Amino acid sequence: MNRDWIQRHRFTFAWALITLLLAVLALRAGLAQWRELSQWRGLAEQAASLHNGPGLNLERLRQSAQARRIELAEVDAQGEAWQLRGQVADELLLQGWLQSLRGEGVQLRQWGLERHGKGLRFELVVQP
Repeated sequence: MNRDWIQRHRFTFAWALITLLLAVLALRAGLAQWRELSQWRGLAEQAASLHNGPGLNLERLRQSAQARRIELAEVDAQGEAWQLRGQVADELLLQGWLQSLRGEGVQLRQWGLERHGKGLRFELVVQP
């Protein structure tokens, strides 16, 4: 390449360089946008899986009852339903516990409540 040829084509080279730099900047911005959208998509998937929750198991049920001062005397798994028997000091504790279970997706199928001494005896059939 001689000096004259470079002089004649310097504007072409300049425009080619500017175009290349703009393309690199656009590509970087596009990749950054794509990464950010991928992160949001991942967070949305995690939030959806949290909403469904890991599901209630017998251990979590017992811990939940114990935390609310509810004594579970018997838990029988009957297919997809669980039959629960126990005692509680007052009906408000039981009602609060049942509401928290409903919040976790548990459906109350049957219930019974009777006075027993100073507390209450209950019998529930729930489906997790």
